[in-house]
Amino acid sequence: MTATTQPMSNNPLDRSTPPGPGPRRPFRFPDIERSQLPNGLPLLLARTEGPPVATLGLLVPAAGLHEPDDRAGLATLTGLLLDSGTEQRSAPEIAEAFEGFGAQYGVGTSWDTTEVGLTALTTRLRPASSLLAELVRDPSFPAQEVERVREEQVAAIIQRRADPRGLANEAAAHFIFAEDTPYARPLSGTRSTLSGLTREDIAAFHADQYTPFGATVLLAGNLDPDLGHDLAAEIFGDWVGPVAQRRAAEVKPRSRSRRIVIVDRPGSVQSEIRAGHIGVPRSTPDFFPLMVMNAILGGAFTSRLNLNLRERQGFTYGVTSHFTMRRQAGPFAVSTAVQTEVTAAALREIMHEIHGIRDEALSHAELEDARNYLAGVFPLRLETTEGVVSRLGELAVHDLPLDYFDSYRDRILEVTGDEVLRVAQEHIRPEELCIVVVGDAATIRSNLEALELGPVEVVDVGALP
Repeated sequence: MTATTQPMSNNPLDRSTPPGPGPRRPFRFPDIERSQLPNGLPLLLARTEGPPVATLGLLVPAAGLHEPDDRAGLATLTGLLLDSGTEQRSAPEIAEAFEGFGAQYGVGTSWDTTEVGLTALTTRLRPASSLLAELVRDPSFPAQEVERVREEQVAAIIQRRADPRGLANEAAAHFIFAEDTPYARPLSGTRSTLSGLTREDIAAFHADQYTPFGATVLLAGNLDPDLGHDLAAEIFGDWVGPVAQRRAAEVKPRSRSRRIVIVDRPGSVQSEIRAGHIGVPRSTPDFFPLMVMNAILGGAFTSRLNLNLRERQGFTYGVTSHFTMRRQAGPFAVSTAVQTEVTAAALREIMHEIHGIRDEALSHAELEDARNYLAGVFPLRLETTEGVVSRLGELAVHDLPLDYFDSYRDRILEVTGDEVLRVAQEHIRPEELCIVVVGDAATIRSNLEALELGPVEVVDVGALP
């Protein structure tokens, strides 16, 4: 057989430059319907296209913010124990039933709410949802299961303390927030608070906080809205309970003066760095310019922090900045891990970029890249029914209008350079930074002191609660 050759193209590909971005694809958030069940429980429902799959979520007021300080971790532990048994079924029977329905069940507790949810084919949604309602409304909290899950939580805390990254996150919250602010302690509790929790504590917290008053049902999937409403009414429409006990907590900083806290890990070859202060609540009117500003500072791979510390300096595999927004102001923080010998140099560059985002006007290209990035990734988080329900939950928790996400991308793209500079100057406060470094104090302390960023304090891991 004779081989043949193809003629060379007259227009060879130019591989010297990467291709430019394609046109932005159109996007429309699913229509949302708000209604009430017979008992007044709100329902947010979004009909999606695609496979016959649906996700049901239930937000309840059982937030970490509402547990007593001396029983920290109670909200998380209660949520984890919902599927440990009911008056009708044991934990193995519950697991077997969900598996038989082909349903994926999960529970997550935050400082603002607990969300219990499942995803299943629409043909199996009704029986799976009835089981979920049984867990929420009628858990039995068997004593042996309470003991088992509590010990698992304690083991997780011990493991987190042994992990430099988890330890740094925990220590940063502890030193950013005032001691009497709930956010200063771990949401999952501490060894001392968990050890004192009893089955009676869990049952009492469930009775107070798992109530339709303050709860919201969330439903997204490829199903008829009327059928979705009927389903929610069937499983939750007769649910009654007390008004949840709410706790008023003031969010305060531990200090308004910049300082460095070294959490000593002798012999550590790396340093985990966290530099932060109290940020803003989700309700801030500056949400959209803050998102763009943070993408430029440290919220994207092409951010200033990453291009500096990773690409130019070679200090780290990655560095990020982020605002954790809750109903009340959560933290703002810059996070990275570096080799011990470059700890001070890395922190110097972090401070340089933090000052720079406040003091230097950004280029049009930098602004355009950040806006396009945020507008481009937004639809990716809505490709599943779980992603849509997550956004419905955001509407419910933060009292946002139903059409909020219809204009989300447009509002991102409308952010101006002047707005970015303004919010950076208003919401990034270099002189109030609490800088936490988990590393070898004997090696890094003198170099950190030479930066003259503030007093340097060394604490032992055992000093943390």
